[in-house]
Amino acid sequence: MTDDDVIGLRGKETSGPRWAEFRELNNSAAKLAAKGRAVEAIAILHGALELTYVDDVDAAGLDGRARALGNLAGLAEGQGDTEGALRFAAQALDACHAAEAQAGDRYGTVAVRASVLVNRCQTLQLLGRLDEALADVTGALDIIGDGDGRDEGLLAVTANNTRTVLLIGLERLEEAEAAAQLTLRLAAALDPRLTGHPYSNLAVIAQSLNDHEAAMDYLRLAEQVHLMAGDPVSAALAVANQGRAAMRAGDVATGQRLLAAAEQALDASDQPLRAAELRYSRAHAAFQAGDAAAARELLGPAITALRRAGHVTVLAEALAVQGDLQAAAGDFDKADDSYLAAWQVYEETGARYHLARLDMRRSFAVTAQAETARTPRGRTRLLRRAFDLSLTSALATDAIRHGFAPGRARERWAATVAIPAMAHALSLAAALRDGALVSELLEHMSATVSLHASAPGEFQPFAEPPDVPLPEPAQGERLSFTASALVSGTSADFPAARFSLPPRLRVNPWRESRLEPWIRETERRYGFPIRSDEVVDTW
Repeated sequence: MTDDDVIGLRGKETSGPRWAEFRELNNSAAKLAAKGRAVEAIAILHGALELTYVDDVDAAGLDGRARALGNLAGLAEGQGDTEGALRFAAQALDACHAAEAQAGDRYGTVAVRASVLVNRCQTLQLLGRLDEALADVTGALDIIGDGDGRDEGLLAVTANNTRTVLLIGLERLEEAEAAAQLTLRLAAALDPRLTGHPYSNLAVIAQSLNDHEAAMDYLRLAEQVHLMAGDPVSAALAVANQGRAAMRAGDVATGQRLLAAAEQALDASDQPLRAAELRYSRAHAAFQAGDAAAARELLGPAITALRRAGHVTVLAEALAVQGDLQAAAGDFDKADDSYLAAWQVYEETGARYHLARLDMRRSFAVTAQAETARTPRGRTRLLRRAFDLSLTSALATDAIRHGFAPGRARERWAATVAIPAMAHALSLAAALRDGALVSELLEHMSATVSLHASAPGEFQPFAEPPDVPLPEPAQGERLSFTASALVSGTSADFPAARFSLPPRLRVNPWRESRLEPWIRETERRYGFPIRSDEVVDTW
């Protein structure tokens, strides 16, 4: 593998003969890391780093020290040593500042500093420290600017890709998709080998919207790009993601086959944290295939490794699957403990949809527990607890869809996420024979949404207008249309960029609302509004 085969920061001016040995060691380590031979690369980097710790180190040596430390930070994260990754990153930034104080950007140190910020952002995101991660990637983008030049262009791709991942973690999916498309354009213009990562992110976004076909297409593209680039680790991760996508689409056999292929490919690399992620996915696949024993065997070591590394996102998912396994075995108390542990992880990261999703899983588990109750009173008590979890989760999930702009993503969310969640809540309300609440829930689900009239919508209108006549909304007027009305997506001058929250409903003016206390509890539990403050009569 030549130097040109490795995608990385080259630097501006040569550091001269004094640092020739350092350069050789650092570049050799980069080549090994690109082949997945992380342990060897780390050993060589420590040797290179030692050469820079001399009393008369100059700006070129400090720049080299920053590069070696930055490389060690990235490799430490892959080893599951997130504490070490943050320590190396902090030391790398100190070396950058020292080099820049002596020689400015003579050796390309500013780009190295931006790169370290991007890498540290990725580590902070694994740890769930999303505000700090966002500050780092924003700082990197401020340094990079428009990405002119080879090094700056590479960093622009990396930083925008990292920002995409962060926005996905923050559940800002429309912003994430825009960032992924920008990354894809930048990558295609700079080096096609870089396009695999934005393809993978577009797949994650498609999966979030339950568009499994699109997700699989993106992941196959990502795999092909990574193989072409000679990046076996990233290619294996793309195959693993294909397995996860197949599982979510209900094709468990294909999911298991792809995950096994990814594991075999990763066996040749030194990536224990990625291996732990893969073991979790295989455990999930085994559980879905009905092999609880295999799922438990895989899941325990995965949870241990993920917890040790502080990899919060996958840890939360692994804990949730552990809860599913325990509930399926009838150990409902332990299952709820596992769900609550996952809930706590997501609460700390601010992933509000995942909180609602976990509560829905808890509700299904408690509903199953109710079926084992020995007395009618015990069954009713458990059904009420299941309903408490289910209704708040359903109300929150329904409210999240109002954050989507009108279009396919919003309707897919409603059809595949919000409506099934509400159906479960309705079934429990019916089982509890709460007719008044069922009536109000049906009114709630049928309520119109309010539309902001402050700005035109950012969406593609139909190529040809429908044959049916459409009403012309008055400019600047606050209007209400049903969420599914075609009028919301047919005219380029339609005045709303997205739906605002619907009003609260007064179903019966002579009776206190049965639903309103649940709306308030949902807003308290998840920390975001479910309905606007406006109250309208439905009669």
